[in-house]
Amino acid sequence: MAEGNMRGENNVLKKLREKSKSKKGFTLVELIVVIVIILILAAVMVPSLLRYIDRAKEANCKADAATVMSQLQADYAASLAKDQTGVDEPTSINGVTVTKVTTGSVPATKNTANFVVGSTDDINYFSYNNGEYTATWTLDDGWVMAKVAGGSSSSSSS
Repeated sequence: MAEGNMRGENNVLKKLREKSKSKKGFTLVELIVVIVIILILAAVMVPSLLRYIDRAKEANCKADAATVMSQLQADYAASLAKDQTGVDEPTSINGVTVTKVTTGSVPATKNTANFVVGSTDDINYFSYNNGEYTATWTLDDGWVMAKVAGGSSSSSSS
């Protein structure tokens, strides 16, 4: 009887081995669960990453604006020494080209300036007026962003 029991156990083990050998890979349900988890993670992560990209572009815009303002202040100081004649030629600062919109003398108020900025970051326009700046730049997807100091920003399609 013990021999019959051993054969029965061997048969059960054989069947289990055969089933495990024929089962290779994942089931459809397992694959769908993994895909759903990946999609949920992507839905949560993508907006966060896009916000970081926008913040980086804004910080870069502010840095360019600070560089341009330094050059404008230097131009203004130089123009005071040159009978208010100002500089009409485009100026390049660290790869950022600055061209004044108005020609002639530097504005009478040193805190007011309007000029166009062209750089590798697609900054289209920058305006500075009594401590408040407005900058616009084009995003990769064709949208134009406008940022005004103080936290308001807007966007429009181009």
